[in-house]
Amino acid sequence: MEALILSISASGAVEKRPPHIRLDPPSAPCALSRVDLSLMVRFGFRSGVKKNGAGSVGIAASVAIMAIIGADSSTYAKDNGDPGPPRSGWMEKFEPAAKPVPAPETVFTDAKGTQLTLKNFRGRIVLVNLWATWCGPCVREMPSLLRLHEKLKGPDFVVIALSEDRKGWEKIGPFRDKLNLQTLPFFHDVNSKMMFATKARGLPTTLLISRDGRELGRLAGLAEWDSDEAMALIRYYMKK
Repeated sequence: MEALILSISASGAVEKRPPHIRLDPPSAPCALSRVDLSLMVRFGFRSGVKKNGAGSVGIAASVAIMAIIGADSSTYAKDNGDPGPPRSGWMEKFEPAAKPVPAPETVFTDAKGTQLTLKNFRGRIVLVNLWATWCGPCVREMPSLLRLHEKLKGPDFVVIALSEDRKGWEKIGPFRDKLNLQTLPFFHDVNSKMMFATKARGLPTTLLISRDGRELGRLAGLAEWDSDEAMALIRYYMKK
């Protein structure tokens, strides 16, 4: 069984990965470019211009389209000029929540078996990393999560490494000790309740939770969590 688990969780070239490891971001919706729209305004759908003024209708329609797209060009564009969270490099796939909603309050446990929920961490920005010991990409990003924790831990920020291993601490403990991750806060997602509640597409998936318990956004897949890009994104939310 262990050999089977290792074979189906192996990482590698994207085209050779099993479906549950493939974490390609969703395709961007089709949209007209600004050049297309400017041409529409300039020529006003002239192929349809007739004496009844169809061209004027076309111009009005194209102007309306430009206004709509311009108004929705950024989910986070505010009246105060906030450009939104910085997303580049490792954070390019980070998906900000259009409207932050309360994160699930499912129960998870610490090494002592204490039952906790995200309510126990209110008042801090929380990075929840859904992972498993059999997940290659999860294992590779663990050292960067530890470094992130060491850099930002305190009253304003906490990392929650939430394991999806069915055997829980029987697997988590030896894994933690083998990789010298003793200071990283590990927890067990009993019966994967958090994973199902958040509708995570696969592992690893990392959620960023606000001080009042709302999901700010998520990143599906591997990331270097102590990179300059990740630090900039997290600090953006910590300052809000």
